[in-house]
Amino acid sequence: MTTQPFYFKEANRFIPYIAVIGIGIGTANYLLNGDLNWVQWVIQSLSTSFIIGYSLVLIVLNKPWFLSHLKTNFKLYIFLTCAFFISGVLATEMEHTIRSLIFQNQQFQPFTGGKMYLFNGIIALILGYSFFQNKLLKTKDAKSVQNKEHFDIQNNETDLSSTTNSISKIPVKQGENIVLIPIENIFYFEAYDNYSFVYIDQGEKKLCDYSLIFLETRLNKSFARVHRKYIVNENHIKQIKPHLNGRYVIMFDDKRIPSITSSKGYLSTIKNLIKIQ
Repeated sequence: MTTQPFYFKEANRFIPYIAVIGIGIGTANYLLNGDLNWVQWVIQSLSTSFIIGYSLVLIVLNKPWFLSHLKTNFKLYIFLTCAFFISGVLATEMEHTIRSLIFQNQQFQPFTGGKMYLFNGIIALILGYSFFQNKLLKTKDAKSVQNKEHFDIQNNETDLSSTTNSISKIPVKQGENIVLIPIENIFYFEAYDNYSFVYIDQGEKKLCDYSLIFLETRLNKSFARVHRKYIVNENHIKQIKPHLNGRYVIMFDDKRIPSITSSKGYLSTIKNLIKIQ
């Protein structure tokens, strides 16, 4: 794992798509409204499409960077909401600026867009969260990592018990640095998209570039998957309590580490863990 970069150039490859969308919107506005000619509508729509579209693509492509710098979901979604909405507001203001200063078909008065700010802001929010939650937009590096993981999994699936394939330390991002966490200090892994969060001493939560699918093949026998979202370190389990419908609550020997609930589909794994306790 290397220092998480912020991708600008990767977003540039989407500019042609953004331009096509802008031209399409401009053409539709020209057919529905006659106050501007086609060229004027296209120029105005291109500016809106670029401000909103490029901003959203830039944020989505750098999802790992934002996850590593905004430590909690609350901070992440507050930032995303503000960023997406502001891009819609700026796009609206740019429309008014172009109409006033370039086309000169109205007097320039800053921030007088009224409901258009809200309209474009909501559109940007919907598009932004839709893009952020899907897995279609990825950087080339992210795709390479994912393909490499898939290749490694295929190569190792016939010899998963081999100690030579085991990971002894997990690299996590801490500010601008990479810290190697010994696996014996890890309480559990939690899946997050194609990445995972690592829970360590003192209840700390760190972002890791490894997916749970990859980790399953490279962790030693002390780790067990108890849910599609969780892989636990049995050495740190303090108590396993029955829950509902074949599920169990797993608590750890550090009270600052939040407990988790297993999935019914991993009941056999829980039974094996109980025998160990």
